[in-house]
Parts: sequence; C-alpha cells; structure tokens
Amino acid sequence: MKQLLFILPLAMGISSSPLAAAVDRTRKPQPDPAPAASFPDYHVRRLSNGLTVFVIEDDRKPTLNLRLLVKSGSAADGEKTGLASFTAGLLNRGTQKRDAAAFAKETDFLGMRLEAMASADSISVSAGALTRYTAPMLELFAEAVLTPVFPGEQFAKEQKKALSTLEAERQEPDRLAGKLSARVLYGAHPYGAVSTPESVRAISREDLVRFHSTHFRPNNATLAVVGDVKCDQILPQLEAALGKWEKAEVPVPQPPAPHPLSGVKVHLLDRPGSVQSNIVVAKAGPARNSGPIPELNVLNATLGGGFSGRLFQNLREKNGWTYGAYSSFDPRKLLGAFQAGAETRNEVTHLAITEILKEMDRLQKEPIPEAELELQRQYNVGNYLLSLESPGRTAQRVQDMDLYGLPDDFYKTYARRMESVTAAHAQELAARFLAPENVAVIVVGEARQIRAALEKIGPVTVYDADLKPEAP
Repeated sequence: MKQLLFILPLAMGISSSPLAAAVDRTRKPQPDPAPAASFPDYHVRRLSNGLTVFVIEDDRKPTLNLRLLVKSGSAADGEKTGLASFTAGLLNRGTQKRDAAAFAKETDFLGMRLEAMASADSISVSAGALTRYTAPMLELFAEAVLTPVFPGEQFAKEQKKALSTLEAERQEPDRLAGKLSARVLYGAHPYGAVSTPESVRAISREDLVRFHSTHFRPNNATLAVVGDVKCDQILPQLEAALGKWEKAEVPVPQPPAPHPLSGVKVHLLDRPGSVQSNIVVAKAGPARNSGPIPELNVLNATLGGGFSGRLFQNLREKNGWTYGAYSSFDPRKLLGAFQAGAETRNEVTHLAITEILKEMDRLQKEPIPEAELELQRQYNVGNYLLSLESPGRTAQRVQDMDLYGLPDDFYKTYARRMESVTAAHAQELAARFLAPENVAVIVVGEARQIRAALEKIGPVTVYDADLKPEAP
C-alpha cells in the first residue's frame, strides 16, 4: 500500500507539470521535416573488366543478395519482339556445365533462388542465399549469366508457354487494354511493340544466343551486392567469379520518335459480350532523367494514387461506377507516359471517361487545397522513408541512377522534393503533364453498346482482338 501511495502523487505531479499542460491534445501534432539526406550509404567499385559493383552492407540477416542489371531490355529486341524476355527466361535452364535439372538441383540444395526478367530498358538477374553459401552461389550465378546454352528442348517449352499465354490474354480485357495503349501511345517506337503468335514463332534459339552474346557484357551492366558482407572481402570473390567476363562494343538503338498525340481520340477494342468496359486515358509523359519525378508523385497521388485520390473519390465513392480508379506516370529511359483508368459498366463508360478528363483539367485550373496537398505530401514521404528499410530496394535505386543517368543526390533529396511541393507548383505541373487536350482514350468493351456514346468524346477507331483496326 505504501508503494501505491508513493506512485500516485508522482503520476499526478507529472500530469500537472507546465510542460504537459502546454500540450494541446485536441490538435494533431505536426510531422517533423523529412531528413535532408536519408538515402543509405553504399560502396562503388569496379572489377578488372570494368563491371561496376555497388555494395550495400547490411548485417541484420545472414544473407547475401545479388542483382545484375544488363542495360538492354525489350527496347533492344529489334524485329524479334519478345527476344529479351525469352533470353531472360532461359538463363537458368541449362549452362555449359549443368543442364536444367542439375542446375535446379544445385540451387535447391543451397536454398538459393535465381530469377531473371526483362523490362523495357533492362534485364535483371537476381539471386539470394545464406551468406555461408556465398562461394557456391557466386559459381551458379556466374554460370547463368556468362555461360547459358539455351537448350533446344527448353526453348521449345518456353515458346509453347508464350503462345499459350498470348491465347489466354485474348480473354483478359486489362491485358488487351495495356497492349492497345502501348501501340497507340508509342507507335513504331520499340516501347509500342507487343508480342503476337507470329512474333513468338519467328524467334529461334540462335536469336537468343546472339542477343546474349551482344548485350550481356560487363561494360553494359552493373552488379549490386546486398547483405551481411564487407565490401573489401566480397570483391576478390566477385573478381574470381566474374572478372574473366569479356568486354565488347554494344550497339545503341536509335528508335524513331512516336507521332505526338493530337486532340482527343478514342480507340475501341471490340469485345462482344462484355458487360463492362476497361478504360485507359493515356498521354505522353517525361523520360526518367528529364522530369520532376518526385514532385509528380505527389501530383499523381492527388489525382489517382489510391483511396484518397480524386478519381477514386469521384468514380467510386460519389458515382458508384467502379470498384477503383487509379493513375500513374511511367517514366522510362527514352520516353515516358501517363495513364489513368478504371473498369465500369457499359452504360456509364462515356460518363466515367468524361469525369477522368474533368479531374485532369481541374488540377491545372484550380489550386489543390492545402489540407489535401499536405495529406498527399506526407503519405508519399512516409512511404519513401519506409522503403529505405529494404536493402534490396536500395540496390535497385542505386542501379537505376546509373541506368537512367540520374544525379548522385537524386534519392538523397527525394523526400525533401516531395515535401516541398506547393499548390502553385502542383498546378504548374498539371498544366505541363496532365492537360487533357491531347490524349488517347483506350476502351475495351462491346462496341455495339458503347460506340455511339464514345463518339461524343472524340473520333472512334474500332479494333479487333488482334489489335487490327477496322476499315474506315
């Protein structure tokens, strides 16, 4: 009892102190400013063959992760659309030393994962395992990267799988909308190329061998190393595994620029029997190294970045036309794009498109209220700071700075740049990047039900499921 009598007055004394009395608990506290330089430190080294290596030391888990980034992606396919993806998919399906089964058995024994994928601008090859398996992991990683043989039987399986996937995608409205959007937005530029059964059948095993020999070169790649290692200790091991990889000249594609969009035009992919429409409103956007990307994150979040975005609030909460409506910027190495979209019932398709265009227009004509803008600033800054806890994400960003030619302080100033967006700045960005005067409206739905209403928005071109336009 004496102990209780002692604690109670002490607690009462704290609650009645001048400091506590000065805190107004009815008001939300203001967040602290974002750190000036919040991006983690990393080491930059080069192997004897010129391969740039980024080392991010992280001793929180006894693991090691590798990520090789080859600076050639699907934009380097040339006439063989899908070539980069085929090459990436078959890297671990047989090497000069092991066939596909033996390679899989070795990686399984180590508890190691090895994955490769192609994007528009690059191919990434990732591997991870416990740090104690560093030596055998590096051996297998180097095998997959340097000495794949692309076995004929494995290539045939991958080709058959790709054809099956293309057939399935004919029944997926979102995939059809994405393909038609790329075609319309980028035209003859490589970013606008989409795989077809004909293009898949045109690829041969020899094409993969040629693509790999041409583009997989140390002077056309970077390596990120993340995990419980020390930079000076891992470098000799990397040199032993990858140092004999030979440099060579890598061709730089010079693709044609797409024709600029003019006016508001509707591109309708006819899908008989559809009871809903997939909508995409698209326009050109900034390239990765030429646009105010952090600031556009805040602007995009305001328009269609999630539940609090205006598109979601308008099309779903206010009108009940869709389960969700979103927007995004896609800044690539050579060109960028903006897209906003939703899925709606047929009878309100044209109304939903009209509201999307209105919301884009409103952002350039009306300043964003400070409370709404502050919500989006803090949301984006908070997400970015949380993402810095992931060393793998840090490795990807370090490699992106090299791939896209970004300044060294790009991510150190990222949070501050998002935090500094004002209403006037957001309005100016909207006028530059969201003006709804020159846009392509892509719709996948039943033409018989929605075409007449869409013609009120702009001229309509109708396509079939093979993305071929109907005769005028």
